[in-house]
Amino acid sequence: MDITAKRDHDGQYILEMGPVFFELPLESLELLHKLVGERLGNHATADMDGLNKKLNAYRALASKLVSMDDRVLQKLVTQLTPEQLVTMVRLADGERLFHKVIRNLSRQNGQQFQQDYHDLNKITVHQASLYMEQAVPMIRQAAQEQKALMGQS
Repeated sequence: MDITAKRDHDGQYILEMGPVFFELPLESLELLHKLVGERLGNHATADMDGLNKKLNAYRALASKLVSMDDRVLQKLVTQLTPEQLVTMVRLADGERLFHKVIRNLSRQNGQQFQQDYHDLNKITVHQASLYMEQAVPMIRQAAQEQKALMGQS
C-alpha cells in the first residue's frame, strides 16, 4: 500500500493510504511520522541482534569444519551451492578452511571455487544467514558421517 502526504490548497496536510484520505494538522502528522520511525527502528534493531546472534553461531560452526576429515569435507563441498560454500568459508575464522577446501577439490573445481570466492565478495548479512540455514542440514549429515568415521578408528 502506498502512503503519501500532501498539502492541500489551505496548507493542511493530507495523508493518503490507498483509497483512504486523512486530513491532519501538522503536529499530528509529525507525531505519526515519529511513531512510525520509532517502531520501525525498534524492530530493525531487534532483527539485527537476532541475525548477529545467528551469524555468530554459524561462524563457530564453519570454524569447526576445519577439523573435519578430508573425505567427509569433499563430499560436503560437492553438495553445497557456490554461494553456500563461499559463505561458509568466509564465516570461518582465518583462511584455514579456505585452504582446506581448495586442497579437497579437483584442480578445475578449485579454480572455479576461487573465482566464486572472488566474485561473491558482497554477500549481505541476510544472504549469509539464508545460505547457512540452507546448508545446515548438509553440515549436520557431514558431522554424523564424521562421528561414524571417528567411531571406526
